[in-house]
Amino acid sequence: MDRRTFLQLAAAGTAGMALPGCGGMGTRQPPPNVLFVFPDQLRANVCSIYGGHNLATPNIDRLASEGVVFTNSVSTCPLCTPYRGMLQTGRFPTHSGVLMNFVEASPAQNPHCLADVFAAAGYATGYIGKWHLAAGLHKDNPVSRGRPACPEAAGPDHAFVPPGPQRLGYQHWQAYNFHYAYQDYWYYEDEPEKRYSDLYEADTQSYQAIAFMERCRQASRPFLLTVAPHPPHPPFTSEYTPPGYLDGVPQDVWWPPNVPAENPCTDEEMRCYLAMIRNADDNLGRLLDYLERSGLARDTIVVFTSDHGEMLGSHGRIQKMVPYAESIDVPLVMRWPGRIVSGARVDALQTPMDHLPTLCGLAGLPIPSEVDGVDLSRIVTREDSQSRDAVLIGQYSSAEAWFDTGTFWPEWRGVRTKQYTYVRWLAGAEELYDNLADPYQISNLAADGAEPEALLALRGRLSDLLAAAHDDFRPGTGYNDWYDDCRILVQTALGPVPG
Repeated sequence: MDRRTFLQLAAAGTAGMALPGCGGMGTRQPPPNVLFVFPDQLRANVCSIYGGHNLATPNIDRLASEGVVFTNSVSTCPLCTPYRGMLQTGRFPTHSGVLMNFVEASPAQNPHCLADVFAAAGYATGYIGKWHLAAGLHKDNPVSRGRPACPEAAGPDHAFVPPGPQRLGYQHWQAYNFHYAYQDYWYYEDEPEKRYSDLYEADTQSYQAIAFMERCRQASRPFLLTVAPHPPHPPFTSEYTPPGYLDGVPQDVWWPPNVPAENPCTDEEMRCYLAMIRNADDNLGRLLDYLERSGLARDTIVVFTSDHGEMLGSHGRIQKMVPYAESIDVPLVMRWPGRIVSGARVDALQTPMDHLPTLCGLAGLPIPSEVDGVDLSRIVTREDSQSRDAVLIGQYSSAEAWFDTGTFWPEWRGVRTKQYTYVRWLAGAEELYDNLADPYQISNLAADGAEPEALLALRGRLSDLLAAAHDDFRPGTGYNDWYDDCRILVQTALGPVPG
């Protein structure tokens, strides 16, 4: 679908366009819509609302002024697929089985996902963008070394997720499992045929989202729509940045004090990252403008967040998968006019597992009994101020897409509180940071021997949290038997997968 077609659809209200799951609801008063937007790899502290230095993010600011900002939203396993697993299931990775990238999410193990719950309540459910909850291009790569390849590896295009249970309750589908085609963007609908756009990826997705929401508006159908752009994910080069956006990024970028002199990230890479974020902010603005123009804003819960951050040279590292703030701290803004207080900031600890129960709580829907996350709906509506004291954080394998140990990303578990980050690495080393006094986590209190009482308390808290997650903190190679040769889940910490 090209730019002209997108613009025609948006202007004409998608008249006559059939979108799965958007039949009429009759005269019944619809419950609130949900628009959930999460660009990939957007760390909190580059956004204006979290003190970002290098660029303005006016549309994120606008959403924040009209809603609530979480100051302690934590990507508790900072990697794409585990985050998405927690978002969709509301469960610990050890309970859902979604521990690393390029594994098949299991509907048998996780029968009551976010879209399942909303679809059962009569919502039209839609997913647009990067899915990353299937084996995809790694279908022919076993989960560990020395195992045979999947016998189905020579079959159909595994980047296509067919209609049915593997879509975890989503009816409308304009998505792909994984690719880097930001400029030559392609996606799938309900057939294994690539559909192309001549727009940048995130621009395409915002027009697709508007078309879906407009069709549901015309049908008086409430919707749950998830929009998942891949940018601002690497590669951070000009070939992958949206056209024209580098022009608005300063040549001299600001680097935080925890970036060493031997910075593994270049100025140009940072500038490309920031250009992608400018585009993400513009596309959020496009969606917000549509909601206002269509009259849907007052009846729509908007969530803007990310799956994890990006180190960009902090602590001498790049990418994610580590316990530092740049990797695990993500933006989170929620808006629902008339129900969520405008311009508020809350310090409640929030995890990816909490989105499912919180959205259910706001929409008045039942929360599945197996969910591990916490319903924070009364926090965002200011009906309650009590929240948990700590959350479990961790990394289950030392590789992104294989069960491995001892690589550049060694396994770790830890505890995040409102004040502290405590980490224990698989080999036994510990780190402790006071995030309030030391936001760039420069002083390791565990190594300095400072605050021994806090260290002792957090060691005990980690034991409690690991027990709740049935997590025995094993090496990444210890999960080899959780998946078969086709990356399909066969067991979790709770036992064999049902059926």
